[in-house]
Amino acid sequence: MLAKFKQSISSKNLIDYSITFGVEFLIMVITIALFKLVGARFEAEGFSDFTISKRLTGFLMPLLMVGLGVALPKFLPVVSKSKQQEIYYTSIIVITILFIMVTLLFFAFPAFFSQLVFGNPNNKKIVLANIVYVYSLMTHACIYNFFRGKFNFKISSILQLINLGIIPLIMCFVVRDVLFYLLGISALVLIINTVSNLTFIPLIKLTKEQFTSAFKMLFTYGIQRMPGDVILGLFFALPTFIASNYFSKIEAGNIAFCLSLLNIIIAFMSPINVILLPKASKIVHEKDFIQLKKISSKLLLMSIIIGILSIIVVYFAGPLILKMFEIKEIETTALWLKIIFSGVIGYSIFSVIRSIIDAFFNKAQNTLNILGAFLIFIVSFYLSTHFIKLSPQVLLFIFSFSINMLGIFTFITLKAIHKKS
Repeated sequence: MLAKFKQSISSKNLIDYSITFGVEFLIMVITIALFKLVGARFEAEGFSDFTISKRLTGFLMPLLMVGLGVALPKFLPVVSKSKQQEIYYTSIIVITILFIMVTLLFFAFPAFFSQLVFGNPNNKKIVLANIVYVYSLMTHACIYNFFRGKFNFKISSILQLINLGIIPLIMCFVVRDVLFYLLGISALVLIINTVSNLTFIPLIKLTKEQFTSAFKMLFTYGIQRMPGDVILGLFFALPTFIASNYFSKIEAGNIAFCLSLLNIIIAFMSPINVILLPKASKIVHEKDFIQLKKISSKLLLMSIIIGILSIIVVYFAGPLILKMFEIKEIETTALWLKIIFSGVIGYSIFSVIRSIIDAFFNKAQNTLNILGAFLIFIVSFYLSTHFIKLSPQVLLFIFSFSINMLGIFTFITLKAIHKKS
């Protein structure tokens, strides 16, 4: 299968994939190591704050990015160099305005947001630190996607490794508190992004007409996809937030950790989407649907194989993995991990195929698929709270079933693409 996949892409594409996969693999290793280091340095409560913060970040990021993560690599490959700069600086202005708005909203209701996320009104500072941290990640996402859209995967990969790998690792050794850990990363990432911006992207005087034109281009496409990204972030955050309010903080932290392991596995496949969306956009633009069909079929098989292998590993090595990270109540948490990973096939199918769907449809088909699966989650959760006793196992079964439904909806959409092309 791998040999056939190699034949379908050029040697330059292979280099791009190799660099990007290599960097994402390093980030995955560092991310796994961070859980171990945080557990050792921040103790049990700090570890829970860390894992819950991961889920909060996963929700806030797509909310404030308003679809830019897919809009930038969609349009940058097909516009002029000057237009690329206009689009980039427009995105920076927009995310900064949204950051200010969300920060002001937090200051209006700090205890409410702290209670919602951590099940405790006294974690306000950590919530605020998360908001600042998300802003630093948004600036990273803009400059990262700028180079991604220009097919400069070397610079984008270097930025990815520094901002998402090296800096978090360094800060874990420097501080022993989640609050200063988040603030420290935020400061360093903003510095790196500013230096990279000034070095590689010329400053321009953005006129009102240029801003309006770039804004319309980005948000006509991106804003309709934002609900899907936000709902997906909430999809993975909600089990943790529910656990924070229904169960103990330690249980919520362990559930968040298990969800993070699922995301780490999926993140390993993210280089496919990193490279595929801008390239798929060009393929669709050139109407080379035969190539699109061949690539999507191979990627579908690859995602299923990776999903099956992940389930096998978790089933046999789950307790050992949890023991490595010194997770409390290993036997119970190992069961939660198995339940969550029973949804990995559906999620991996969605994660790999979503870029092809985004490239093929102008309408937000992925958003519709995510919304359908999320509604299944909400309805199932509502019924469980009224007809049976809610437990962590029930909550996670609902999550796993719903995320597999997302995979099924994605598969149905892919089949529709094959018929149309």
